[in-house]
Amino acid sequence: MKVSTNWLKDYINLDGYTKEELFNQISFHMTEIEEAYPLTTNTNLTIGYVKECVNHPDSDHLHVCQIEIQPGVVSQIVCGAPNMKQGAKVIVALPGAVLPGDFKIKPSKIRGVESNGMCCSLQELGIKEMFVEEAYKDGIYLLPEDAPVGENPLHYLGLDDYVYDLELTSNRSDLLSIEGVAYDLAATLNKKVEPKKFSLEESSKENDVKVSVLTSKCPKYLTRKIENVEIKSSPEFIKARLIASGIRPINNVVDITNYVLMELGQPLHSFDADKLGTSIVVREAKEGEVIKTLDDVERKLSEGDIVITNGNEALCVAGVMGGASTEITSETKNVVLEAAYFEPLSIRKTSQRLGLKSESSTRFERIIDYVRVNRALDYAAYLLAKYANGTVLKGVNGIEAPYTQKHTSVSANKINKVLGTKLADEEIESIFDRLGYDYSKNESGYEINLPSRRMDLLPSYQDIIEDVARMYGYDNIPTVLASTNDKGALTDYQKLVRNCRIILSNMTINEAVTYSLTNENDLYDFVEREEEPIKLLMPMTEDRAFMRQSLIPSLLNTIVYNKSRKMNDLSFFEIGKVYTSSTEVTHLAGAFNGLFASSKWQGHKTPVDFFLVKGILEILFEKLNLSPVFEAYTDLKNMHPGRTAKIIVDGKMVGFVGEVHPRYAHEHSCDNTYVFELN
Repeated sequence: MKVSTNWLKDYINLDGYTKEELFNQISFHMTEIEEAYPLTTNTNLTIGYVKECVNHPDSDHLHVCQIEIQPGVVSQIVCGAPNMKQGAKVIVALPGAVLPGDFKIKPSKIRGVESNGMCCSLQELGIKEMFVEEAYKDGIYLLPEDAPVGENPLHYLGLDDYVYDLELTSNRSDLLSIEGVAYDLAATLNKKVEPKKFSLEESSKENDVKVSVLTSKCPKYLTRKIENVEIKSSPEFIKARLIASGIRPINNVVDITNYVLMELGQPLHSFDADKLGTSIVVREAKEGEVIKTLDDVERKLSEGDIVITNGNEALCVAGVMGGASTEITSETKNVVLEAAYFEPLSIRKTSQRLGLKSESSTRFERIIDYVRVNRALDYAAYLLAKYANGTVLKGVNGIEAPYTQKHTSVSANKINKVLGTKLADEEIESIFDRLGYDYSKNESGYEINLPSRRMDLLPSYQDIIEDVARMYGYDNIPTVLASTNDKGALTDYQKLVRNCRIILSNMTINEAVTYSLTNENDLYDFVEREEEPIKLLMPMTEDRAFMRQSLIPSLLNTIVYNKSRKMNDLSFFEIGKVYTSSTEVTHLAGAFNGLFASSKWQGHKTPVDFFLVKGILEILFEKLNLSPVFEAYTDLKNMHPGRTAKIIVDGKMVGFVGEVHPRYAHEHSCDNTYVFELN
């Protein structure tokens, strides 16, 4: 998230703070900063007025210009830009200016004509070409007619800015807006936030857009209609702030939706109303439904994707990207604005499957402020009326489920116990006030209504304590070594696992660590009772889509892997977890193939068979002071019915041992393999 300092100043008074101090406050109390940099670093620039522009006597493309660089002060400059003209307001780099690339401006003669400076394009000021409007990519930048001669053009354009690029963790979606950053920074600095104020005027004509929502994945969908807009370039301050945010200015309508997105964190979408019609239906896509998106790519949708339609065809992939059929163009006259709340998980799935990542999808999938949706829509309509000369029709049409505010409670004692501090109630309440918490105090502590803008806060005391720690300052929390009279010791379970590992390793059996994930085909192999499996929502591959219910398939894969690499005489054991929808249990399993040597120094190897593996288990149980009973086991899936036994301890079956069924072993390239598995 790129944060413009100039934009923050709309919300907080930052007078007296240096950029280094702000860097430290953000880093210590809010989040890490990936990078901090000035938007441009140019000096000795001025706004000039071209009083005269004539062709160079010795060139077919150069112009000799008389430019007023200060009121009443005229300087001669030779310029080769094709769009240079008399009467233009331009950016002038005066002698002594140093432009990017250490390009120093000094008086010179160009083909025999004196030149005292240079007229600049935005690229020459260090602005990337991707942010420059098409009309100015091959020439100098022409300023609006009201640009004041002699003033600093960077200040006039809003390019005298300093940017903090925040490295946000996935939970801090509240910082994906200028307003959100302003609230957190104000809490850090103990300042007051001045919310953006505006007055929206509506016409008497009613908004005629009809909205129908046919999916539970969209609890709020609102529209406004603005007529008679004038598509043109955005005001300079909007373009500068979008550039600082890493967004390319396009036109005033598109720019305003992006501007509100960055300022309030609410994604918006604008439709050409004449192409849209008066009906909007929000539904889930049909399998295989096709839409051409704004990047002119036809994309195939799946069930579960949310689409915005006119009742017939899909016009927009909700929360991800708009459609080409209703995009804003230079011919657009009437606009329908959309502001909505979409289910985060659905947007994340669609975005990942289509390979489309946008500023909008990033915010929707991390959760947006449910309450702010309405204000963002009105703010965008206000800006369109102001900067696109549009007429806002009366009313907001759509659907809106009620908002449920989150609550939690915490005590001062709990805060101090977790943090190791001795904060007084007054100090804690001061931090709550700075954070904008709505709270009340009772005998057991504090009851807190969580602000809707803090989407990251869960209704639990842990998040509240973290907020207190951030504002108090992690560096102010005393570092104290934990004191205890208890000596460290292993639990009975840890002792059992460790003993099993030592006993089997001492018998020269290799320990394996395999994936806990498996495929559907192997899921129920060697499982006595099939239970509902756990399937990953978004597996990396189909071979790793389920949580395993037995360790044996993974060990057999290990046997096959080693045999295919000319390794023979294999013995492995593994201690790991198996999973069902209701349990997570540790198992011990082993797999043996070829010859087995119980000790390396003897040098004698014995062919693996049922009795050898049974003997290994008897040694294991003896050292664990357990007395197993082995009984015939004829009906276990994929095991040899005549060479498999149940293992019973104290009347309970704890596992099995035997030969893998020859048919299964042959199909899986692991002939004559013996296994065991214990819970």
